[in-house]
Amino acid sequence: MKSLVLLVALAHVAAADPKPEAKRFEIAITKKGFEPEAIHVPANQHVTLVFTRKTAATCTKEIVVTLADGKKIERALPLDTAVEIPVTFPKAGKLGYACGMDMNK
Repeated sequence: MKSLVLLVALAHVAAADPKPEAKRFEIAITKKGFEPEAIHVPANQHVTLVFTRKTAATCTKEIVVTLADGKKIERALPLDTAVEIPVTFPKAGKLGYACGMDMNK
């Protein structure tokens, strides 16, 4: 009987405190540039930025995301491959991104 009560208690705790899933933002790199051009990120929530380069016709071969504190996240963007960047932003707001040469924004 004790083990049944313990199982029920553990199941209740697990159900009461589920880990929130990260919000995903899909960003494509096309002949037009970044689609969408910018996104709005929430504060203090895990998000996953997913960049997929769908063309070789631009100079955007890597992505640079600048964080509020000035730090930068840089990743290579292989053609037709989704690149996931998990991140948490301290403040909500519009997030911009650029290519490695800062030409396409």
